[in-house]
Amino acid sequence: MELPLIHYDCKNFLGYKPCAPNKNYGVFCDGCSYYERDINVKCDFPPIPDASFPPERDGFLKILIIKLDASGDVLRTTSLLPSLKKNYPNSDISWITKRKSLSFLKNNPYINRLIPECDTEDFFFHNEVFDIAVNLDSGPESCSIMSKISSKYKFGYELVMGKPYPVNKLAFEWYLMGVNDMLKKSNKKTYHKIIHEICGLEYKGSAPLLEITGEIQKTANEIRRKYNLDSYNEFILVNLGGGDRWQYKKWTKEGYSGIVKMLAEDKSIATGIVAGRDDRNFYEEVSAMIPGKSNILRFGCLENADDFISLIYSADKILTSDSLGFHVSTALGKYTVCFTGPTSHNELDVFGKGKIIYSDKVNCLCCYLNKCDKTVNCMNTLDVNYVYRQLIPDN
Repeated sequence: MELPLIHYDCKNFLGYKPCAPNKNYGVFCDGCSYYERDINVKCDFPPIPDASFPPERDGFLKILIIKLDASGDVLRTTSLLPSLKKNYPNSDISWITKRKSLSFLKNNPYINRLIPECDTEDFFFHNEVFDIAVNLDSGPESCSIMSKISSKYKFGYELVMGKPYPVNKLAFEWYLMGVNDMLKKSNKKTYHKIIHEICGLEYKGSAPLLEITGEIQKTANEIRRKYNLDSYNEFILVNLGGGDRWQYKKWTKEGYSGIVKMLAEDKSIATGIVAGRDDRNFYEEVSAMIPGKSNILRFGCLENADDFISLIYSADKILTSDSLGFHVSTALGKYTVCFTGPTSHNELDVFGKGKIIYSDKVNCLCCYLNKCDKTVNCMNTLDVNYVYRQLIPDN
């Protein structure tokens, strides 16, 4: 695809998220009346080239992936690894990420080396050269690292004159979706297909991969023993977490408590609730609305990544928002029911095990608004009975 007119030299244009006029008024560069020249941009941005690839794909190649952002995003990006390895079988793959995400990548059979982002200065000092470098985020921090990397072939984004910029034309589409909410809303591709296209790879349905360590297996077994989960037909875990970035990424308190109470009516089902530390108050409010029954299990707010993974691994089915819990669940191959509202449901995939659900009573889905003042919204119109039928499809 070709890029439309973009005012890279506009003070409002950030290159990694929608500018204020796009967010507030739905306008984009062509014909926009909010253009303001950025005096820090001294010359024209360079033409974006076509992608080029290593001529010998069977030769030994050193590959670097840069993925720093939210741990769920890091985990879902592992769907790229099987395709990279298939396309470049004689390769060594390194991955730069933040320390908080290391638990989601450790022991991954496709990754030869994990590099904490805080150690990259020493990494640059040694001036290591790669054959292929991949940065799938247009965030300034990731792009800054990409710009410092010595690599023969690059895919994704780096900094040009201080602003995130596509390395080649394969990165156009995702770049545009990052800066224009209207395009993001109209997207029909999954995230997994998009990141493959950025790297010039064919996508054949590979899922994210989370390797289960002996310690996680042991903890999961202990959970099942402690709560006597093998005496139930199913253990369904309801993840109340969603973070605080998006107001309506989480369901309503009435919705969560309603589905737990409905599930608990069946004594052959154990239902658990859990959240992360950012959702502690929300968790406590929902928990207070749920009766004390032997088949309702309260796991609290978990801060340790391995504990969270172990709990999801111990469950049979997961109900979650579009959050870390969703990405862990799909990476573990669990039956996953995920509801979405302000973020894109088309980007998500349960790989044939579960459902992506959303309200059909509003026309503002995928708005990417952090806050919403609508009385009737994407979360309070999500019906408890409908959610129940997705979790228990035979009823």
